[in-house]
Amino acid sequence: MNLTQLVKYFVPKEKKFYGMFNKAAKNSVEAAEELKKLFISSSEEETSAIRQRIKQIEKRGDEITNHLFDELNRTFITPFDREDIHELTSRLDDVVDLINSVSGKVDMYKFSDFSEHMKEMSELLYQGSLHLQFAVAGLENSRNAVKSLKSCKELRKMESRVDECYHKALSSLFIKEKDAIELIKHKDILQNIEKISNRMEDVSDVVKTIIVKYA
Repeated sequence: MNLTQLVKYFVPKEKKFYGMFNKAAKNSVEAAEELKKLFISSSEEETSAIRQRIKQIEKRGDEITNHLFDELNRTFITPFDREDIHELTSRLDDVVDLINSVSGKVDMYKFSDFSEHMKEMSELLYQGSLHLQFAVAGLENSRNAVKSLKSCKELRKMESRVDECYHKALSSLFIKEKDAIELIKHKDILQNIEKISNRMEDVSDVVKTIIVKYA
């Protein structure tokens, strides 16, 4: 055992990262909840207010991410590999960034014709964000590994259900929508909603990797 390994063995690992991970995960839940509200909003004023809240949540997410990276650069003993911390932080940030992107497209397209498929997908994403939060929270204590892995499994199921809903939505869109411009708008928004579920599953993959490494 070299000196670096010896120091890492005896020096307590920084636990501050777990609190920041939990903040990032909570931020994802708030963003997903606002996206769900966006898809059932009934007025332009309500839609505009929701978009502004999503922007604020995305900005807060960037601040959390930057703080995490700053702490990572300053900290000698980390709770697990630096590469895994960087990956987990980035993937959590991706989720909120994509939700903000969908909100931005709604604004850009002046879109208000939210289909039932979109509403269903947004509900699935919100439920997925809760599982994401549970999965990340379980990293702090190895005794919660089973619960974290269960949440990761639920995230995989969520991604499959969103993917299935996405393909049904596309099929319905190509059958019913005759306006080419409206079709493009719907398809673009649907594709970006589906990407959010993929990013959530990416978070669960990182969580599983960390649990396996440190089990």
